[in-house]
Amino acid sequence: MKKIHYLIAMAGIMLLATACRFGGRHTTIIENRDGNTVKIEYRGQVYFTEDGTAIKFITPHGSVKYSHNDDDLVAENENGRITYEINGGGKQTQLDEGAKAFLASAVKEMIRRGHNADGGR
Repeated sequence: MKKIHYLIAMAGIMLLATACRFGGRHTTIIENRDGNTVKIEYRGQVYFTEDGTAIKFITPHGSVKYSHNDDDLVAENENGRITYEINGGGKQTQLDEGAKAFLASAVKEMIRRGHNADGGR
């Protein structure tokens, strides 16, 4: 009987440890200055391109949400691919030139506020 209780306890600990690591790191940055609001929220690790204008990789189940006043960006790892949603539009994997420019601006803002300071996040 003790053996069963021990096994159940060990299974519970392993499940809890796995659940805690599933979502990885979760960080939120909010800045409101002179009526200008920026909110950055990310889960897991997000890596930017070397030139700091795009997202290179997001860990599985990871995401980054960026909001600057009325402009919003959500980027997520979905089955190994990065999907983007800009200003409430549908999810997409390919961005047009305007969306790429917005993404570049958002990435630069995130880097300026300390995201990617440790080589990833």
